[in-house]
Amino acid sequence: MKSNKYKILVLSDLKETASQTLIYAANLSKEMDADVEVFYVKKATEIIETENPLSAIRVISDVCNKTDKKIKKFVAPISKQTDVHIKTAFAFGNVKNEIECCINTSQPDMIILGERTHKRFKFFRDNITRFVYNNYNGVVLVATGNNTLDGAGNVSLDNLGLKNNIDNYNTNEQVKQQIKEKTIA
Repeated sequence: MKSNKYKILVLSDLKETASQTLIYAANLSKEMDADVEVFYVKKATEIIETENPLSAIRVISDVCNKTDKKIKKFVAPISKQTDVHIKTAFAFGNVKNEIECCINTSQPDMIILGERTHKRFKFFRDNITRFVYNNYNGVVLVATGNNTLDGAGNVSLDNLGLKNNIDNYNTNEQVKQQIKEKTIA
């Protein structure tokens, strides 16, 4: 049975502004009555530096355990602080392929990305933000330090232009039907 709740997917590198982005998503989820999922991807080339298959398997297993603990340690205080259950997932491999797979599997109504500081000379950009914009037909927000929160730390949907228009952003007909059924009931 599919839930009628909205889904928010937070794509995070667990660096820089990751906690600010997750707090923003959690507060937004309370306003929208949405589920939140955090997804983290690490390049496979950053994990395995050996050609020995047995050593590689051991390294992958160790990195999986450490990554799972790192993500849960990162999410737990924010989940407790905002009183929002946050689902976590991670993958190792080609970053763009794994993100695309996660988007297709999760089918979120909204994706939230963290703002990254730009390096002066970055000739070979992987530009995840542009990739998400080009490959996802829905709402994509980049959480910055300038996002508008009310006095209680809640996100103002009116300022985002989403309060009455969220269903206009959804391209999935099944989701639109669920929204109509939810508003009629």
